[in-house]
Amino acid sequence: MKTYLLRDLKKNTELVILSELLRNPSIRRKELADRLGVTEQAVSQYFSSLEEQRLITSVRGSLKLTVKGRQMLQEGLYGLRDEVDGILRDIELIDTCLAIADAPIRARDEVGLVMKGGKLYAVPGMPAASKGIARNDAEEGSELLVGNLEGVVELELGRLLALQLPSESSGGSKVADIEHGISLVRDFGYDLSVAGDLIGEIVAHRMGLDDKLIVHAPVESAISALSKGLNVLYLGTRESVSGIAAAVDVLNTESGYEFDYKIVNVRGIGR
Repeated sequence: MKTYLLRDLKKNTELVILSELLRNPSIRRKELADRLGVTEQAVSQYFSSLEEQRLITSVRGSLKLTVKGRQMLQEGLYGLRDEVDGILRDIELIDTCLAIADAPIRARDEVGLVMKGGKLYAVPGMPAASKGIARNDAEEGSELLVGNLEGVVELELGRLLALQLPSESSGGSKVADIEHGISLVRDFGYDLSVAGDLIGEIVAHRMGLDDKLIVHAPVESAISALSKGLNVLYLGTRESVSGIAAAVDVLNTESGYEFDYKIVNVRGIGR
């Protein structure tokens, strides 16, 4: 279980006191209490605790850090820095992005940002949930750098249909119901198909899905396509399908969207 250093008020207060004593071993309790916003009694209690831990020691009326105290201060501050840096990376704001110009655009034009077919387009003068300012001139169909971003791009959420196939020990592709699979695909309307394993690849070929079939990095490819608003057909055995389902759950949690997925067992007498 992860421990958040920022939540440990007592430990952080000890670090502040150690840093103050490092810079000014003769600091008075009242002055330190005022800086911390606590009572002198609380400061005395912290001093007693730090002495018991052998982090500070009294030398001719001044409180100084021991070697252990200096080590604890250094490790604590490094730990806080790493935790804060991690949080900052998570909330880092992106102020520019690349989009495809939907029409001729001049620098400093206001553009709306929309997703079309899994690609981000900049549309001049279009009211949209997300918008920005063009940083350069761009002809229709060329790349455009957009800055001063506002809002969130409206995304038509991609859907996932996962065809769960029999494992090798259960007969594999030989017992997959190809006709059922073809009918499901016909009704689904997919943008690309992904084979999660060898049996998925074999069944995809038998279903005639070669033109849009992805076999490398299947989970990553499927999640990337979903996040761009594309519909994904995924074929694989139970273990593989469980992996993509778990990945979609993570995507939903991290993105705040609710990507829909459906798992259908495709088992029968293969032709």
